[in-house]
Amino acid sequence: MYDILSYAFMIAFEQRTSAYARALEARISPGAVVLDIGCGPGILSFIACRAGAARVYAVETDDVIQLARDSAADNGFADRIEFIQGLTTEIDLPEKVDVIVTDIHGILPLERKSVVSILDARDRFLKPGGWIIPSSETIWTALTCCPEFYGSLVDAWNTKYELNFVKASERCINSFHGARLTAQDLIVPAQRWTTLDYAQLHDLNVSAKSSWVIADNAIAHGFSTWYDCETADGVSFSNSPATVGPHVYRHAFFPWPQAVELRKDDRVEVTLRADYVDTDYIWSWNTRITGAAEQEKARFSQSTFKAAAVSLERLRKRGNSFVPTPSEDCLIDRRVLEMIERRQSLDEIAEVLMKEFPTRMPDHNAALSRAADLSEKYSR
Repeated sequence: MYDILSYAFMIAFEQRTSAYARALEARISPGAVVLDIGCGPGILSFIACRAGAARVYAVETDDVIQLARDSAADNGFADRIEFIQGLTTEIDLPEKVDVIVTDIHGILPLERKSVVSILDARDRFLKPGGWIIPSSETIWTALTCCPEFYGSLVDAWNTKYELNFVKASERCINSFHGARLTAQDLIVPAQRWTTLDYAQLHDLNVSAKSSWVIADNAIAHGFSTWYDCETADGVSFSNSPATVGPHVYRHAFFPWPQAVELRKDDRVEVTLRADYVDTDYIWSWNTRITGAAEQEKARFSQSTFKAAAVSLERLRKRGNSFVPTPSEDCLIDRRVLEMIERRQSLDEIAEVLMKEFPTRMPDHNAALSRAADLSEKYSR
């Protein structure tokens, strides 16, 4: 989730906002119906209305949607925008749309359920011949020398208290990190890792190899990735380290376990995988570095799976042979849901909780808060 200032920075990022605005103006004809996935404070919905959309379905999970509602009224668009708080994968629309517009990725387009949401909306809501904005996103990669940033990763766990945090450091090395890099941090020409063509894309998983022959001696600490976003034909923006001027998006840096001294004519091969599992991506990167005479200088196998801090207690409770015993929280929630089904008010539910669970619900505020949480999740 973003805070309000982060939304302001995204709107102020002129390359991004103008690229979306130009695409909406090119794709929207008078009377068009638009779906805005992850509308945030509503900027793209408002631009769609100004471009001629007759109706916009603006979907957002965060409470910033209320700001979007208020701003829609302030700008005279309230009668054309229907705001829906939730996930597009969990809602239905009363009609098909002509245009889907979205900017829901994080550091990379492959972020949590972002691609899932786009493809689901495309298949369920988009009219034949309709448009998706962005139309495609291309992810690039290059070997990177960033000693100061890399040092902040590997040295973070070396404390003056002489305690052993080796396992924490290993998890840090098996994660990718948001960084702000420059063209000078790249020691090789960038290579295209993949292009996500949202009109044709079906596979959520991506795997591709990149390789470089080193032209000049250099120190490498890992590799970085970034993307070019094409919102319409000939209209795009990029968060490349080579981009001139400020941009709001960071780059993804994939560290190696150790810095490597590369020599002229060394060969570096990196296989980067992104596998969608459950509700997010597991990233894996395997690196092989060979010298000019084909001797192997280094080999690394890394994955965000190794970085996960998995609770053994949580795993035990998710095992297929585990027989659950209801906890007191289960009993409280079940009681609340029973009363919700009987259409009792939250005040009435709170009174019952105080009487039946006095230790856990010592006062009206605690009981009302518990009932309200479940009401928010399960009621209409």
